[in-house]
Amino acid sequence: MKKETKEEYAQLAETAKELIKAMVRMGYTCTDIEQDLDGRVSYRTLYRWLNGDSAPKRKQDVAALAKLYKRYKTKDEKSK
Repeated sequence: MKKETKEEYAQLAETAKELIKAMVRMGYTCTDIEQDLDGRVSYRTLYRWLNGDSAPKRKQDVAALAKLYKRYKTKDEKSK
C-alpha cells in the first residue's frame, strides 16, 4: 500500500469517527444513522468505525456521513 493511501485511510477513519461521535452527542444512534443513510452503511459498521475497530474504505461513505451530519445539525438548530 502506498504511504499516501495509508494516510488517506487514517484521515477517513478519523473523520468518520468524529462525525459519528457528533451525531451520537446530538442523540442519534447508529441505527438511526443507518436508516437515514438508506442502509448505505450498516449500523454494525458505523459502530465499528466509532470504536476504531475498522475504517471506511470509500470516500463516498464518509461524504454521505458529512452530508447527514449537516442535515442533523440544521434540524437540531431549527428545533431550538
